[in-house]
Amino acid sequence: MRIMIVDDNELMRKEISKSVAFLADTILECYDGEHALQSCPDFMPDWILMDIKMPKMNGITAAEKIKEIMPNAKIAFVTSYDNLFFRRAANFIGVEHYFMKTNLLEIRKVLDGSKV
Repeated sequence: MRIMIVDDNELMRKEISKSVAFLADTILECYDGEHALQSCPDFMPDWILMDIKMPKMNGITAAEKIKEIMPNAKIAFVTSYDNLFFRRAANFIGVEHYFMKTNLLEIRKVLDGSKV
């Protein structure tokens, strides 16, 4: 499984990466939404785990743009914001899951269940 982790916080990228490493053949870490958007066509991730609030391009905008070029991309937001506005935006865009950073175990369960 190819997993892209998108977060402006390097420590959080590393934590998420450690959490899902046993599921991944390859992990690519991106520091913001713009970097993720540029990297998606070449990397072709099975899953994109993306923060919402980031500089340059936030996760909502990045998810919209990624879905435009890769409609079948599986995206999950991994955020500190349990916010109805963000949850509705994620649903509207077609984001598959919305995880809180306080519960990385939940990400593992969902991704493990999606392995082919």
